Amino acid sequence: MAMTETTLLRLQFLGMLALVLILTLGLGTYFTLHQTHSYREESATLEATILGEQQARLASSLDTLHDQLQQIRASTEAVLKRDIRQQVDQALQIAHAIHAREQGRRPEEEIRQLIVETLRPLRFYDGRGYFFIDDLAGNCVLLPTAPEREGSSLLDNRDDNGHYIMRGLLDAVANPEGRGFSRYRWYAPENPQAMADKIAYVRLFEPFGWLIGTGEYLSTIERELQQQALEQLRATRIGLDGYVAVIHRDGRVLLSPSNPAAEGRHYSELPPAEQAVIRAILDASAAGGGFTRYDWHERNDSELKPRLAMVSNQEDWNWVLVTSLSLDELHVSLAKRQERLEENMRSGLLTTAAALVLALALALAFALLIKRWLTRRFDQYHADIAASNDRLRVWAESDPLTQLPNRTLLRSRLDGAILNAQREDSKLALLFIDLDRFKNINDSLGHAIGDNLLIEVSRRLAGAVRTSDTVSRLGGDEFVVLVEHLQQAEQAAQVADKLLQATNGQYDIAGHELAVTLSIGIALYPSDGSDAETLLKNADAAMYHAKALGRNNYQFFTAAMNARVREHLEVENRLRQALSRSELTLHYQPQFDLASGALVGCEALMRWHNPILGQVSPDKFIGVAEDSGLILHLGEWALFESCRQVMDWEHQGLPGLNVAVNVSAVQFRHADLPAQVQAALEQSGLPAERLELELTESVLAENREQVRITLDRLKQLGVRLAMDDFGTGYSSLSYLKHFKLDTLKIDRAFISDLPGCDDHAALAVAIIGMAEALGMTCIAEGIENADQHDFLRWHGCAVGQGFLFSRPLSAPDMAALLERRGEAAPHGAPAAALRPAAAVADRD
Repeated sequence: MAMTETTLLRLQFLGMLALVLILTLGLGTYFTLHQTHSYREESATLEATILGEQQARLASSLDTLHDQLQQIRASTEAVLKRDIRQQVDQALQIAHAIHAREQGRRPEEEIRQLIVETLRPLRFYDGRGYFFIDDLAGNCVLLPTAPEREGSSLLDNRDDNGHYIMRGLLDAVANPEGRGFSRYRWYAPENPQAMADKIAYVRLFEPFGWLIGTGEYLSTIERELQQQALEQLRATRIGLDGYVAVIHRDGRVLLSPSNPAAEGRHYSELPPAEQAVIRAILDASAAGGGFTRYDWHERNDSELKPRLAMVSNQEDWNWVLVTSLSLDELHVSLAKRQERLEENMRSGLLTTAAALVLALALALAFALLIKRWLTRRFDQYHADIAASNDRLRVWAESDPLTQLPNRTLLRSRLDGAILNAQREDSKLALLFIDLDRFKNINDSLGHAIGDNLLIEVSRRLAGAVRTSDTVSRLGGDEFVVLVEHLQQAEQAAQVADKLLQATNGQYDIAGHELAVTLSIGIALYPSDGSDAETLLKNADAAMYHAKALGRNNYQFFTAAMNARVREHLEVENRLRQALSRSELTLHYQPQFDLASGALVGCEALMRWHNPILGQVSPDKFIGVAEDSGLILHLGEWALFESCRQVMDWEHQGLPGLNVAVNVSAVQFRHADLPAQVQAALEQSGLPAERLELELTESVLAENREQVRITLDRLKQLGVRLAMDDFGTGYSSLSYLKHFKLDTLKIDRAFISDLPGCDDHAALAVAIIGMAEALGMTCIAEGIENADQHDFLRWHGCAVGQGFLFSRPLSAPDMAALLERRGEAAPHGAPAAALRPAAAVADRD
């Protein structure tokens, strides 16, 4: 008979019925015999089980004790540091109090001697502790334990490890706080022939350039902590009558809750029976520990009773820990469990019989249902399996948005293409593509518009290459094109040109006319990499180089690009920590009224000094900050810090200044700028009319309606608005018409060639006239010589800044300049006369 699905199902059903009957009878017999046999075995093994439970209980308790002792031991150094820091802080308070009281009343030398003699007799730590004083040249000023060394140099004093003790103390205060710890070894009082670990804490006493400090031995604190640990162990109980005993490896009894009289004595001094028990415990300790049994009398009970104990070693202190329980408790528990076991066996036999009958009925019904269900599932399975395989393959290898091959399929094809190129001795090219400024579209128009744009771009990319080439989407706005069977690098350049041309032009997406350009990086096999991972990495690096060269172009990979990528990543990583590490500062470049010469404001310029990179140019880190989004935090910090600093000058009694803050395009798009501005004004107390925000033309060139709403909210707060670098970017007179701006700043590019360049002179005069006609203030940046100054003043430019007047100044230097300039505008002067501080980019 041929085996078909129907026959298979029938045989399966009959086999299941036969199997159920056989299993039911067999299980019934087996369970009856098994339960009888199990009772006998369980009764025999119950004692061992309970014993194992008690052993586990002891082991768990011992683990907990080890953790507690380790925690106490680990705290030794922290406790010591806390104590000696408190002592030195008190000594420094005494020194400052004496200096403050006697300064001006006594000669300095007498004050020095008075402080030394005041600290000399002070003792602590039961008379062990004392204060010492050294100067920054390494000379001893105060050493109560060896006064003969006072006045001599201790720079070359070393411990038995070769560590220079004095130099370590000097290093401890070589920090902005002027304080710190130093670790060395020195002769301990209890053993003057050997050195022991010691920790010292020193603080800088700045009036005399002294190091005032003290130190203590770790071993001393450790002994005190050991005594505390023994008291904690004495109070520990395990179950009803379990406790912890501690024996030193040299045979001394350190803790015996059942026989306190034995504590502190060597076991050889105890009665013979107790000596034998302790010897057995020490032998178990020498063998690494473990479980043992012995007879021992309880407190106030002379009768010996059996106990179960676990022995473990505390290596750091040479202790032997013994946790023990009375075996009487085990016997009581065993009797109770045997009673429950007998009752469970009787009820188990009855339950087994009933369960087998019920199982037989359920199994027959279940077998019938399974047969029907399997019949239906076989039919459905064959119908679904082919379609499922197709869908899984598509899902695994396609990008869900564009339906292009994804990273997985690209990697597979790239690996295969490399093998083909090796066999054919040909080249292949990997083109890494990124859409320029795509993030602006996503942020301003929404992700739905962005997704539709990606779909349209992918369609144009796929249409611009051969069917044998692979166009894939890695994610976001990144695409990769794999081009095979090339003989020359120029062929890859031709493909890149076609892609740039195919994707150039306008895209009509949901009623929005959008323009898109590409930055393309090209890596060639085998010259730029012999494996897929290297080719992808190098093509990515080349793409970033294309972006750095202005976008909308392609670049071939070169080895130097990896260095630039690494440099970019290093700057970004270190910049992420710059604010929290206080590496950023603001410098201020004064601004002057060109007609009167009066100081009327300043521009704040961001500076970054990194301990590794040194002084980093703003041109180098501002672009990185904008690309990574860090500009949001830097811009917010600059806004709050500029407002705070100007008000701080005013609180010092210096003339009041208005303040302006430069806002980057990233900050304008992503942050709730009006809320940030309001918070900065409220926190600093700066009046709104004294704050001016400087915007570049690229900000105004984006979503005009959203820009107008944001600018209106800012104007409602009362702040002023300025257009920075006018004429260098997306200059459009429509900005001046649609947006209510208060100031125009002429970029230094138009100032540098004045007055000799007729074109720049005409543009500068036109901008000045335009600002005057629109009722706006005009500021010139980058004035570096008198001829430029005279030309701008003659044609009516109101305010100027540049190296002719002053370089950027630190906050203290700017405060000094304000104090010297009596002609600085007073608090409350009109905003048109007071020009302010703009942070983020340093252009002058």
